[in-house]
Amino acid sequence: MKNQLLVVLVLCLGLTYYSYGQSDGTAQNFGIKWSGFVKTDYMFDTRQTVYAREGHFNILPAAENIVDGDDLNDQSNFNILAIQTRLKGTITGPDFFGMKTSGVIEGAFFGNTDASTGELRLRHAFVQLSNDKIEILMGQYWHPMFVTAVFPGTYSFNTGVPFQPFSRNPQLRVTTKGKVKFIGVLFTERDFKTRGASVSQSGIPQFHAQLQFGSVANSVGGVGFNLKTARPALGEDNLSSTAFIGYFRTKLGKATWKIEGTYGQNMSDVLMISGFGEADGDYVNNDTFSMWTEFNGDFSETMEWGLFGGYTKNDGFGEPITYVNGFLGTVESAFRISPRVGWKSGNLKIGIEGEYTDAQYGSIDNNGDISSTGIDSVDNFRLLATAIYKF
Repeated sequence: MKNQLLVVLVLCLGLTYYSYGQSDGTAQNFGIKWSGFVKTDYMFDTRQTVYAREGHFNILPAAENIVDGDDLNDQSNFNILAIQTRLKGTITGPDFFGMKTSGVIEGAFFGNTDASTGELRLRHAFVQLSNDKIEILMGQYWHPMFVTAVFPGTYSFNTGVPFQPFSRNPQLRVTTKGKVKFIGVLFTERDFKTRGASVSQSGIPQFHAQLQFGSVANSVGGVGFNLKTARPALGEDNLSSTAFIGYFRTKLGKATWKIEGTYGQNMSDVLMISGFGEADGDYVNNDTFSMWTEFNGDFSETMEWGLFGGYTKNDGFGEPITYVNGFLGTVESAFRISPRVGWKSGNLKIGIEGEYTDAQYGSIDNNGDISSTGIDSVDNFRLLATAIYKF
């Protein structure tokens, strides 16, 4: 009931605009403009999967679960969900000491946990200041390793996870303008958190620095560095971890090509195969490599296509460990191939996507490496049909 009341209140506020009188006597319209989409997904999986929200956020095929000689996870699954439906309010207002101001409030019906599936949750909420040289963002927005200029355009809501970093974080972000941009971010964690450790309790925010070259309208590329400090438990020492990212997007004839690579430690907070362990009383990071690439374009004004491919490799801990905490930390490697085709007219798009994912589960050996000896790989094929109506 509280969520329904909140939606009604938000919609009522969205009808309100106002004019602000400037010093020169002119009036400018400020207020809030609403946009978003209604999205329904029809999903069939050939195998049980590791997922969130009733299978909507598909991650990897589930490991074997052998009972009486049968793999219980070798079962199909089907579902229909509209919980990705989204509402976004873009706010404009008077300048702040000569800098243009704006804001965004965005919610979806995805819920914050599996138990709250279908309930309204906060996605983005931030204030932005900008002039001709710099842009400052304050609030909740994409993790800086989720690069909005270069990310997979899959119909699936997983957006390439676990091959692509994925998270939204409360942050302070400063971005310079020009053909070479510097992006600096101080941030913490909220809905997506490091498994088994707390960034907030470490007393040190995460830090990210990134250089981006080119322009979003043409070719764009960049490199970034991330530093995270987390405390596994109060009274214990902090654990620091680093991550690196490189990405590129350009036109190849009528098609667009994107590619991205990530190498990092303890990246469970961005839903990548990773974590940390304990060795001789000290904590040790798990290293992970991942990359993805995508081609997409249009057959015509009303028909589009895309092809996504991703690969990730778990590089283990590098030394014997006695304790493990993380996200899918015993997956040795995984890959995905995902073609899609869509038809669009006006505000409506209907699309079909296939998603074949193979995962090689393993175990941690005496050297802290991930061994898959004697363990079979598992695979899943997801067939997804989607309808998206934008407004």
